[in-house]
Amino acid sequence: MTKKTNRDPIRVQPGPANYYSYPGALEELGRLYPGKNMERAFLLYGKRALAGAAPYLPLAVSRLVGSRGFLFGGEDRRFNTGRPFNTTHCSHELVDALSTSLGPDGVSVIIGLGGGSVLDTAKSLAVKLDLPFVAIPTIAATCAAATPLSVWYSLEGKALGFEVFNRAVDAVLVEPRIILDAPAEYLKAGIADTLAKWYEASILTAGGEGLPLSARLGLDVSATLKDVLLEKGKAAKTALQTRTLSPEFIEVVDTVIIGGSLVGGLGERYTRVAAAHALHNGISVLSETHHLLHGIKVAYGLLVQAALMEDGSLDELIPKFRELELPLSLRDLGIDPEDKEKLRRFIDASLVPSESIHYLPFPVDHERLLRAIEAVENLSC
Repeated sequence: MTKKTNRDPIRVQPGPANYYSYPGALEELGRLYPGKNMERAFLLYGKRALAGAAPYLPLAVSRLVGSRGFLFGGEDRRFNTGRPFNTTHCSHELVDALSTSLGPDGVSVIIGLGGGSVLDTAKSLAVKLDLPFVAIPTIAATCAAATPLSVWYSLEGKALGFEVFNRAVDAVLVEPRIILDAPAEYLKAGIADTLAKWYEASILTAGGEGLPLSARLGLDVSATLKDVLLEKGKAAKTALQTRTLSPEFIEVVDTVIIGGSLVGGLGERYTRVAAAHALHNGISVLSETHHLLHGIKVAYGLLVQAALMEDGSLDELIPKFRELELPLSLRDLGIDPEDKEKLRRFIDASLVPSESIHYLPFPVDHERLLRAIEAVENLSC
């Protein structure tokens, strides 16, 4: 894999047009889309997301459920394709079915309520219908709510890649009390995925004299996010466990959702993914990891990337990962490190020529990657 030169232009997409994060933020919907605009909205939502958000939803949004809404992950005969139809991922088939059923007439805005897959689907539908999109995240596991891209899956649930859109998210409304009631695993995953932005961006920009200003800004943002998460991540986790709406908790949530979006939006290819995400993709071929959140697998990939770089960052990450109860070894992911066949499959999938592990400043082969994996296993003992 070859990296484009610094002379090649990048597209800067800083973030959503509107971002609100405070207790009561969902009331901003009435200001952004008053009167009949909200009556003509279309809502995509998850079952658990709706249950968690219900106490905080404006009445105008609650009225959309059923009549002008789509239950993500459920069965809806309006969108029957005549074959098993997986609605638990963002798929072209689902977006096409929804857009055909709706059409642009009579719909004023698309609202997504839930986690990454729900928001990616709603986002894609809004782009296809050329309508505004409002994200109401109910977890802080990724920056999906604020980032103008969607990750596509097949009907069978296989990842197909991501698509970056030409328009920004119109509004992100974060009600921190909803996220405070979500399982802790989601926030831990979001912290890990956002931490990786600094460690990967610093590799992609190393030695990059003449970087575009926006890429330098993206790198600076990623450094700020790292500092916040390393300093306040544990306090945020404690706040979540005790259901205390603390300033640290809200700051960490915003760091994940809006901060993570800003890094890639400002720096594009200079601040997106390197080895940690390639290792996530590689380990995802093992069925034992299919139930794990994206950020949890990225966390392990970040440790292996640090071992590959031999820059001292592994010594910084290990104690912080212990504090945050993030994975420190293959066993923490449910994988036997002595299983040579599974290790081979993991390594081979991480090293395919198109993977971003090849953005490291040195070649990585099977033996070098195996040594890094073993170094992580030894340190985590």
